[in-house]
Amino acid sequence: MKGYPLVLSEQKTLDMVCAGWSIARYGDGEFNICLGGRAKAQAFAAPLRDRLVEILQDSGRCLVGIPNIHSETPKAAFWKKYERASHLLGAHRSYVSAFVSRPDSSPWIDTPEYWRAIESLWVGQDVTLVRGSSTSLTAEDLVGAGTVTEIVTDRYQAWSRYESLLDRIGAPRRAVLCLGPTATVMSVDLCARGV
Repeated sequence: MKGYPLVLSEQKTLDMVCAGWSIARYGDGEFNICLGGRAKAQAFAAPLRDRLVEILQDSGRCLVGIPNIHSETPKAAFWKKYERASHLLGAHRSYVSAFVSRPDSSPWIDTPEYWRAIESLWVGQDVTLVRGSSTSLTAEDLVGAGTVTEIVTDRYQAWSRYESLLDRIGAPRRAVLCLGPTATVMSVDLCARGV
């Protein structure tokens, strides 16, 4: 049985995103669904699981971020249990860090320079923000963005509205997605559209 792969650092991940790459992030919810369980706001759905598993193998030009469990994360005990998903990961591909925006799991990113680099992703840009609740990013958080088009939906069972959400989003130049496992799949599909 192959082990959990090495993952690019958070800084290298951010550098790639700043260079124009899209990213689909896997956390506990996405891995739970891949393994037949559920996420906090998303019940198990076989079509969602199938897409999430498929993306771990082939995501087109979209980067795939997985938990960087080999790092010095203070949440090692929590993330270590997802080593059981190793069999789902592509043997011949590389992964970037899902901790790219998670200072709770990667406290070393919590510097002014790092957050300025994150903000550079939207400063002066027209952005579509897709979110499911006010606990995620809001338009007000995207300080310095040219314009922000918000698409707000109920975060619970967002997968059931996937196609209508994709239609509403269209093909903007830049999108920020805060919608759990649905956003992970959406990142890949929007990337394929050139977003």
